[in-house]
Amino acid sequence: MLKKLVILVLLVIIVGLGVFFVSGKQETAIMESSTTVSDPDKKICDGKGNCTTESEYQKSLQVDDYKCKYYVKYIWSESERAYGKKAYKYNEENLKKIQALKDEGKSLCESGKLKEGETKLEEAIKIISFTMLN
Repeated sequence: MLKKLVILVLLVIIVGLGVFFVSGKQETAIMESSTTVSDPDKKICDGKGNCTTESEYQKSLQVDDYKCKYYVKYIWSESERAYGKKAYKYNEENLKKIQALKDEGKSLCESGKLKEGETKLEEAIKIISFTMLN
């Protein structure tokens, strides 16, 4: 009985040390691979041949009308193009409401009223978000 107990204790110690050393190696591997260095001259390409540098991309995200442009493209892709119409269960009333809000928001953005335009575009996006997928 004593031999079995000693063997069990040794087995638990060996397995415990093995787990300890393996988990320590994984953590250092994750830390080494997750360190990201931002290079402002690094080229970013979108797969269509359009390339820009990291610094130009970051500047484009800081432009005042970025959200307006992004929201308009998103609404188009989700409610107007064929894929979006197939992916969601839209009724005609919702499509008309989305289109009206998009047009109103886009015109507000173009006239310089960015916050009001973004609000209208966000309303259209909420309708899209709460429409069931097929």
